[in-house]
Amino acid sequence: METGEMGSAWTESAKRAMELYVESGEKMGKMMLELHERSTNWAKETMLAPLFEAQRSAGKQMIETSVEMARKLYGIAKSNGI
Repeated sequence: METGEMGSAWTESAKRAMELYVESGEKMGKMMLELHERSTNWAKETMLAPLFEAQRSAGKQMIETSVEMARKLYGIAKSNGI
């Protein structure tokens, strides 16, 4: 194996590892938002409901923005699995 081939293989492996890292972080963030929604369901009819909804909305926006920035930074295309 030539040096260029080895470097290319390493680059592709590193890119795939970063892709899996970003995807797993996105999945974990979405799971945490779902847990937050379930755990604050009791407040649906209270004055706290808008606060919890705002927290979820802000969290969702942060996850989306972070994942988008990471994908652009590392040149990762969005997979169809998410």
